Amino acid sequence: MNKSNKIIIVGDLFPVTTNLDKFVVGDIDYLFGEKICSLLKSADYRICNLEGALTDHPGKCDKTGPSLYAPTAIIKTYKNLGINCCTLANNHITDAGHQGVMDTMDTLEKAGIQYLGVGKNENELKKFITFEVDGRTIGLYNVAETMYNAPTSEQAGAHLYDEYCVCKELEFFKKECDYLIIIYHGGMESFRYPSPEIKKRFHRMVDSGANMILSQHTHCIGCEEYYKGAYLLYGQGNFLFRSFNNEFTDTGLIVEVEFEHENVSVKKHLVNAIADTVRYDNAQDFSSFDERSSKIYDDAFLKKQFEQYCYSKLPHYLFVFKKRTFFQKAMMKFLPKWYRHRLMQSLNKKQILYRLHTVRSEQNRETFICGLEELLKNS
Repeated sequence: MNKSNKIIIVGDLFPVTTNLDKFVVGDIDYLFGEKICSLLKSADYRICNLEGALTDHPGKCDKTGPSLYAPTAIIKTYKNLGINCCTLANNHITDAGHQGVMDTMDTLEKAGIQYLGVGKNENELKKFITFEVDGRTIGLYNVAETMYNAPTSEQAGAHLYDEYCVCKELEFFKKECDYLIIIYHGGMESFRYPSPEIKKRFHRMVDSGANMILSQHTHCIGCEEYYKGAYLLYGQGNFLFRSFNNEFTDTGLIVEVEFEHENVSVKKHLVNAIADTVRYDNAQDFSSFDERSSKIYDDAFLKKQFEQYCYSKLPHYLFVFKKRTFFQKAMMKFLPKWYRHRLMQSLNKKQILYRLHTVRSEQNRETFICGLEELLKNS
């Protein structure tokens, strides 16, 4: 009889100010506790999302919002935890600029940890790797939504979702493995369901060969779906990355994938953030998760939930694009050339970046459009 073999996948793993010193010395007993450490140790292969750059000489990234990077010394925690691979296609990997991405790849290579989802330029992206689990070839593919993370011909960046390219690549990569796992970094933050577009996107990736898709970035536990035999998790939640400290970010899922003979089983483990650590949840109560998941096949329900979410976020976006005053309208009519110049000069760099992010980010764009449509209905 062949023995069982396991892969363990966790979500966002990155230090914050209060536990940085523990990450530097690799104190996994303090950070994760005995039960989580034992669970990870039992696996044959362990994967995490490295939510930021590892660098001792950060470069500059033009962006708004938090910039996440940490000294390369924290790699000790990833090593002590037994992490075999870090996914890097996320919205914070370029927060320390080109140098930060290059230093992250170099640090992982020196530590003997595999990585994917980035490249030193747009033509050299590492999108896919394989590894063996007891004679079975497992494929891992990593992709992110567009935010501040786009590579150029000269700058490092993340592998970004382009539906035509992704689906064609999955068809090709599926031929090189027995089981294909997608780590997708995107979706709506603090929203426990997929948007209609995300659900379609995941179904297309399954149609192209994916056996499992895990969605990260949302900072909350979402719901699950089985589609054509593939397992889809819409929101894995954080592993250890407390950036907001609320009901959403304080819980996460460890996903355990077990291969036995021809069977593949998925087991989920609830974990809770406690102060600046994470601990195994002894109750393991999945009742609310199961209730949400039971509604995943009801597209009308999902559409309504998404519309309500977008409508609640609309004031944030309307603030970015304020209503024009009578004075502004008059200036545009009588002195258009002068006023256009004045208007463009009135925005500082941070304000320009904020507006750029609002329309460039897939998450923001989809939420803003849906919110405006709801406002139009309610007017």
